[in-house]
Amino acid sequence: MRPDAAKLLLSITGVLLFIFTLTGCFKDKMETTRRFAIYTPEYKTVSEVREKLMIVAPKEIQYPGKIYIKGNYIFLGEINRGIHIIDNSNPASPQNIGYIEIPYNVDMAVKNNTLYADMGGDLLSIDITDPKNARVKKITEKAFPTQQRWAKADDKVIVNWNRRDTVIYTKADAKPKGDEHWYPIAEDGTFYNLSSGPPGSTGATGGVYGTGGSMARFATTKERLFAVGNNNLGVFNISEDLNPQLVVTKPLGWGIETIFPFGENLFIGTNTGVLVFSLENADNPSQVGAFGHVRSCDPVVTDGKHIFVTLRAGSNCGQGVSQLQILSATSLTNLNLVKSYNLENPYGLAVDGNILLICDGTAGLKVYDMADVNAIKLLQTLKDIKPYDVIAVNGRAIVSAADGIYQYDYKTPSSLKRLSALKLKK
Repeated sequence: MRPDAAKLLLSITGVLLFIFTLTGCFKDKMETTRRFAIYTPEYKTVSEVREKLMIVAPKEIQYPGKIYIKGNYIFLGEINRGIHIIDNSNPASPQNIGYIEIPYNVDMAVKNNTLYADMGGDLLSIDITDPKNARVKKITEKAFPTQQRWAKADDKVIVNWNRRDTVIYTKADAKPKGDEHWYPIAEDGTFYNLSSGPPGSTGATGGVYGTGGSMARFATTKERLFAVGNNNLGVFNISEDLNPQLVVTKPLGWGIETIFPFGENLFIGTNTGVLVFSLENADNPSQVGAFGHVRSCDPVVTDGKHIFVTLRAGSNCGQGVSQLQILSATSLTNLNLVKSYNLENPYGLAVDGNILLICDGTAGLKVYDMADVNAIKLLQTLKDIKPYDVIAVNGRAIVSAADGIYQYDYKTPSSLKRLSALKLKK
């Protein structure tokens, strides 16, 4: 080989080696070590689920959702899985006494000694006369046809997700296989899942009702169970506690989110506004008022004088607005905005006298003095929790948060006293 040809070959070889090395670098940048929580579904048939509903031994809290209180008991939803029963006779030391496995459960409400809970499209009536020995007494099948969440065409449903944490050296666009779901785990060890997480029965007659939070979609009052779906309002006659009877399903349009009973009315939060329904005829609630706002997630509560609404941006129903809106309730047929206040990441809220508590998500639990709604005062922010919803009764707040249930004494609202915490196990 001629010397000049050899030099040329060496030059070409060097260039190729450089290109291959560079390509390897690019490949390394395309691949990374990633931590995942891998969830694999566990199935049962619909018949098996319906036949084997029962209370079991207490379970650790994993995915805390909605809260409901009745007497000395807290009912805590485990998102899409069931309901924890917590004896709260001593708020400083609440006891987790039992768990009802209910696949696809999201909402609950209580009248007397009956707990009503959804299971996909079914309505369960559960006898809680002795909460430690709760029993499902009736299953009203397909009570919520638009809410059916049975996952398989072959009559099988997902009843549990088995988690396995792993570290994978893979391309950034790696995909789950089969029925698996992968969720990235953050540096602090948390993972991001796709499930999601006040005295409202004033004036109710015909029974002793419990109290739900502002994120509720079930409400009991006036011998009726009211349940909102994504686009409707279902009315059930519960004069026979354990034998609910569907009276009517009223279409409401899409975007329905929450329901809050107060006095002779229902206040319904939607992602485009607030709707007010009169209960003069409880079997056929009639709309008497409405207030529109920009598209946003929207729980709502009232004290009879004002209506308090939180709007949350950055989600499926939000469009850039995160704030508290206060409406006048002087005339329910002509709702007017009194004042708006900016927030960061609001979810549920509760009002008690002049005290307003707001679950501002990642910004913490906020306590306001609202003696003057035109100039409310922030008294305190608890930044050590990420709250989802709150019930405030007689100076005590029960808060559902990302890592469990907290209770606070707010008799001195500028300095909340933590009474207890039931946290999920990490």
